[in-house]
Amino acid sequence: MKLKGKKALVIAAGQGIGRAIAEAFQREGAEVLGATLHPEKLQGVVPAVRLDARDKEAVFRLIQGLDRLDVLVNAQGVVPVGGLLEATDQDWEEAFLLNAKSVFWAMQAALPKMAAQGGGSVINIASVAAFKTVPGRFIYSATKAALVAMTKAAALEFAPKGVRVNAICPGTVDTPSLRERAGGEEGLRAFAERQLLKRLGRPEEIAALAVYLASDEGAFATGSAFVVDGGMSL
Repeated sequence: MKLKGKKALVIAAGQGIGRAIAEAFQREGAEVLGATLHPEKLQGVVPAVRLDARDKEAVFRLIQGLDRLDVLVNAQGVVPVGGLLEATDQDWEEAFLLNAKSVFWAMQAALPKMAAQGGGSVINIASVAAFKTVPGRFIYSATKAALVAMTKAAALEFAPKGVRVNAICPGTVDTPSLRERAGGEEGLRAFAERQLLKRLGRPEEIAALAVYLASDEGAFATGSAFVVDGGMSL
């Protein structure tokens, strides 16, 4: 029960890494609220509310309405496909809105609340793509690099107030989003074959690190971008 007594908000908790984190937090004793466009997906899992993270007013209303917030997880994101020449202004704006700007809003709403409480932990789900690019991920890499930089800047600003801010940078993880992009088992096998460990990551493996960063065991970690990619970046 590493998170007993803590109140956590997980944005984009409906599936994939966000859902795995919400479930892990609950198992470790946290009082968890999942925020997602489809709260029905969390029925019987954790309490949930509907949130469109692209709506600034909705993000602020949700976070500022919480009586206490010890842990915030920003797991929202989209993976635009295409190289530099294929990218459009619309692709750029939509990806930065969800992958970076929505996280900016969430931190702007949450960090003062945590500081007033005397502490807290923010965990942003970035990607190894912030450091290692692959073909066809021009905009995605740019958004995740921005997220890592935002994480470090926020950590620097709020460390004196007892608030820790970290990023987790997963590699290729077996999520519904990845399965959609893979287009079937053959595509999944191709993704796995490119990994140093010859398998995909599991959402639960990312969630285990999130538990550490949310807990008192991770109290000395802030401003870091933890790469969990099965050796992909090598």
